Amino acid sequence: MAASRTTAMAQPEFRLPGGTDRICIIGPTGSGKTVLGGWVLSRQRFSERPWVALDYKDEELWDKVGDPPMRRLRLGAMPGKQGLYRMSVRPGQEDELEAWLWKVWEKGNIGLFCDEVSLVPQKDAFKAILRQGRSKHIPVIACTQRPVGCDREVFSESQYMVSFGVADQFRDYPIVRGLFGETDVRTRLPRHNCYWYDVKQDHCFVLKPCPPPASIAATLKQAVPYSIFLSG
Repeated sequence: MAASRTTAMAQPEFRLPGGTDRICIIGPTGSGKTVLGGWVLSRQRFSERPWVALDYKDEELWDKVGDPPMRRLRLGAMPGKQGLYRMSVRPGQEDELEAWLWKVWEKGNIGLFCDEVSLVPQKDAFKAILRQGRSKHIPVIACTQRPVGCDREVFSESQYMVSFGVADQFRDYPIVRGLFGETDVRTRLPRHNCYWYDVKQDHCFVLKPCPPPASIAATLKQAVPYSIFLSG
């Protein structure tokens, strides 16, 4: 990893999102944003809270993890107290998802992985989760290829911003301009490299490619607590 700018001070320490943080990962199709999101997910503590992946596209990475340990959850149902879950969502189910997100907000202490976050209803429930996620212990990993289709809270409420590049320089870039400090994310990086901006430290790192999907899936399998297999 290398900093995107130099200062007289020592380079800040690279950090991963904590248990109450939000991270937004931006990148076009095939850039590696979902894989990076999965790598961040694999570093979470599934014994402290459950994580639910909203699955809009039958994600292959989740297929590699398998069921178990990544249990399938029907839309509207709530997860257990720990573990990893996968919930299929389809266009036209916006009202059902909005109602479920309010349940998450009310219960708290549930992590959300939102691939294609622009498809999540941009209504009051998700906005409340983004704005109050820290106090309610609802961390969010949000991935998108089209920033122009997302509410501003997806970016403004994130403690970490990641960019693999933007698909549309004319419509997408103006949305993310200024979100990465002094770094111009239009500057192309080698394939699967990305800009990682730590908002609190006001520092942008350049990351090399993360491990491949099979390795991430294996890590997720090991990270999910064995006790959930016995809890029904």
